Amino acid sequence: MSLEKVRLGLQSEFTAAAWLSKNNYLVYWKTQDNDVIDLIAVHRITGSVIKVDVKTASHRKKTGYMISRKLSNYQKQLDVKILYVFKNGECKWKK
Repeated sequence: MSLEKVRLGLQSEFTAAAWLSKNNYLVYWKTQDNDVIDLIAVHRITGSVIKVDVKTASHRKKTGYMISRKLSNYQKQLDVKILYVFKNGECKWKK
């Protein structure tokens, strides 16, 4: 993996963590590289827990459509949710 991809991924994780914090979540970071979960978010009021896989949003060059990412079977078993981070800093959950 290129250094640029690593940098972009880390930037997206920091952006996602800031967005989650602004939305009343406590954020816990992964402790290993290549983990199936990037962040754990715990809502400050309800206590609900979300296991997050952060993805940098990217689009197809020819059509401009966003590339949809998929969870691994193990991530599905763990009930991980994908959070897309866009270049403008916007974050959206995958439906």
